[in-house]
Amino acid sequence: MSTMKAVVFKEPYKVSYEEVERPSDPQTGEAIVRVKACGLCGSDLHSYRGSEAGLRAGTVCGHEFAGIVEEVGASVELAPGERVAASFTTACGTCWFCTHSLSSRCDNAQLFGWIDEANEGIHGGQAQFVRVPHADGTLMRLPEDVSFEEGVLLGDILSTGYFCAKNALTMLADSNILPAQLSVAVIGCGPVGLCAVASARMLGFGQVFAIDRVQSRVDTAVKLGAQSQGFEAANDGRGVDAVLEVVGAYEALKLGFEIVRMGGVVSSVGVHAHDKGFPVSPGQCYDKNVTFKSGRCPARSLMSEVGQLVKTTDVVRHIISHRVPLAAASEMYEKFEAQKDGILKVVFDPWA
Repeated sequence: MSTMKAVVFKEPYKVSYEEVERPSDPQTGEAIVRVKACGLCGSDLHSYRGSEAGLRAGTVCGHEFAGIVEEVGASVELAPGERVAASFTTACGTCWFCTHSLSSRCDNAQLFGWIDEANEGIHGGQAQFVRVPHADGTLMRLPEDVSFEEGVLLGDILSTGYFCAKNALTMLADSNILPAQLSVAVIGCGPVGLCAVASARMLGFGQVFAIDRVQSRVDTAVKLGAQSQGFEAANDGRGVDAVLEVVGAYEALKLGFEIVRMGGVVSSVGVHAHDKGFPVSPGQCYDKNVTFKSGRCPARSLMSEVGQLVKTTDVVRHIISHRVPLAAASEMYEKFEAQKDGILKVVFDPWA
């Protein structure tokens, strides 16, 4: 049995860097990818904390990775040696949802790094190698001018931030207001929130306000073109035209509904792994004429389009705070959970 190094979930608040069986013998439609860079995502903390229950002990963690195709099974168009990035969920590329720009709801979608207690699911990308089902639909060829680090971000947080901002702009299309005259508040300036800030600026929003309890994150958002204060005065005090909620907390979504103007849009991509319910009633939405848009980002459907962010902004430089060997994963999970040492986005090197 061939082995590799990987980060393995053990129990809430415990992951381990250890030797595990290396994936091999790709089946029809599959590829084995040699991982060159992989990320630690905020949503990895849901299972780490135990707030998202059901993850089987022994599962290889992580859903953000990029690398080089090592082996392919039958009927795969990708070839060994090609540089690729993966979306955080698999996508067959041929079902109704994949062909209608909603790859996150693919009939065959699976989240990397999630195997349940019934042993159903797939291992993740915080490893030296990863098995990729539906390889042609899930993996995107990386242009030579896009790094593996950038590929890691394309497959999840860059696409998610862009999706959130684009949803808001699309929902405001009938308002007959030019994008340059629109205001948007981003609630939560972690990695996804910063991507949402950069996306909102790229899509042409005139005013982008950054809201976060951590001042250093707000300061980073300002470097990307956001304003750190003043959302209360937007539209002569009526409220911002749109809110981008990326935290996944009851209080954050509640704030979003409070500060958006009548007839505005609340676009939410935060993973709400809590049981507090919805912060407003249907009647409150009705009385404010608010449009609410939410859902899991169809990353694979957007990855090529989102490549613009990599080429036209310096968002990647501002987001990645820690570049470390994969062996440091346990320490990084602990620091990320506790928000220590200015940690923002961790990218692992599985071969360092």
